[in-house]
Amino acid sequence: MKNQKPGLTLEELAAKLGAEFQGQADLKLTCSCGLDSLQKGGLAYVTGSGGIGNVPVPAELDRSLRKAPEENVGKETALIVPLNYEPRTGNLIFAEDPLDMHVKATRLLHPPLIPASGTHPSAIIADDAELADGVSVGPNVVIGNGVKIGERSRIHAGVVILDQACIGNDCEIFPNAVIQDRCLIGNRVIIQSNAVIGADGHGYYQREGINLKIPQIGIVVLEDDVEIGAGTTIDRARFTRTVIGRGSKIDNQVQVAHNVTIGEQALISAQTAIGGSAQAGDHLILGGQTGVRDNVRVGSNVTLAARGVITANTKDHELLGGMPSRPLSEWRKIQSLINRLGELFERVRKLEQKKDQP
Repeated sequence: MKNQKPGLTLEELAAKLGAEFQGQADLKLTCSCGLDSLQKGGLAYVTGSGGIGNVPVPAELDRSLRKAPEENVGKETALIVPLNYEPRTGNLIFAEDPLDMHVKATRLLHPPLIPASGTHPSAIIADDAELADGVSVGPNVVIGNGVKIGERSRIHAGVVILDQACIGNDCEIFPNAVIQDRCLIGNRVIIQSNAVIGADGHGYYQREGINLKIPQIGIVVLEDDVEIGAGTTIDRARFTRTVIGRGSKIDNQVQVAHNVTIGEQALISAQTAIGGSAQAGDHLILGGQTGVRDNVRVGSNVTLAARGVITANTKDHELLGGMPSRPLSEWRKIQSLINRLGELFERVRKLEQKKDQP
């Protein structure tokens, strides 16, 4: 007898989500999808009038969706929609916050693959390392002296954890990440592949033309619910701590220099660089390829548009763009004027020619 395809019926999924539904109760839903990638058994979501997720919908598509969603998405698929969604036709689950409910549904339809607890025979673990109940350790992992790892944490293949590092409960460290000595990792922290936590900061001084290294004797602290992207590097402090605040999410290939403090719930996009000893408040948002100069103080609830650079202290609640950064509205106006320079030069040239004519 063949195993049944995993998934949940529309009725089962709605019950698990605590939501009302309409449509084919026994429709088998097997995957979470975007509206543009729906397939048989797929579940997508629509938020509000004229929006899918946080992205505006072209008028033609929006009209089509609202006219007959079951024709757009198919009779073997379903949508999570707002409570006031009209018309109420097709296979629908109703939600006050469709995005949030779609995320919860995704976790139900795509449960994570959790490795069995225990240690692979190729792992090298120091005799005095302490691994709590439910920890799983993959192939070729190296765990140093005095390391402590909390309950149910998962250490994937090739991870290196150096002496006296401490990792909390329910963490997941993906392949080939490195956590250097004495660094402190909170609970429910995710560290993606090839990230390096606690490398030496870029500290040097010159004597007689020779670069001499300054010892970096501090640590890195990742507070609870932090996520660190693949290939990201967070340098240890010179004396005390480099800190990433609770709930902050750092994208791939980001550089955080020594002595930096980032507050809670930050969102930092890929290829960003934050200079040494910079300090930022809570809810910092940095777009892709941005920068923060060393020793700058950035307020809370500050947003910097992509490719901008913060070069001076900021207040709270600032919306910035450009290099050096300035208020976003001002930066956009300057960019608009720059784009018209060719037209301006041509007008000046014509005026000069007219002036020179007898």
